[in-house]
Amino acid sequence: MRAKSRFSWIRRQVLPIIVSVIVVVFIRGYVAHADVVPSGSMYPTIPATSSTHFSVIVVNKLATELGHIHRGEVVVFYAPDHPKVLYVKRVIGMPGNTVTVTSHAVYINGRKLNESNPDIARWNGTALGTYHVPPGHYFMLGDNRPISDDSRLWVHKYVARSAIVGEANFIIYPLNRIGPISQSVSKPF
Repeated sequence: MRAKSRFSWIRRQVLPIIVSVIVVVFIRGYVAHADVVPSGSMYPTIPATSSTHFSVIVVNKLATELGHIHRGEVVVFYAPDHPKVLYVKRVIGMPGNTVTVTSHAVYINGRKLNESNPDIARWNGTALGTYHVPPGHYFMLGDNRPISDDSRLWVHKYVARSAIVGEANFIIYPLNRIGPISQSVSKPF
């Protein structure tokens, strides 16, 4: 009788904890996780300005694993020059594109990109040029372009598809900015 009581206690108390841990590990590894954004390169889309005024975002891993990556999508990826560091930027150049960044515009294959999303800076800073995106890679820009450490400045300019972790979907901190992250260069939502 005592052994049966002990087994019942384990089943009621310990088993739910074990199942919960397994579910959390699965979700974090394959579905979604939270990430801290400590810089202003995506400001104001992601309202972080420094490591002391950071934001926390939800990264949807399934969005990029099951769906296609598209221009304007905000993604989290391993930085090409620092493969253990995660960055968050907006996809601008797709595989095979030629991207030209001028002081006040971005051109894709010679056509001006409609960047009417009000959260994207109107001035691109001083890192200007033309870039040819290789197959299987993407060209990334931060929304706060004058200060963004992005494809224009990296030694390895392009992000491999395999380095993309997921789509930055939602801001969960700061609390006054909770909400979805725009996945478009031409409109907020």
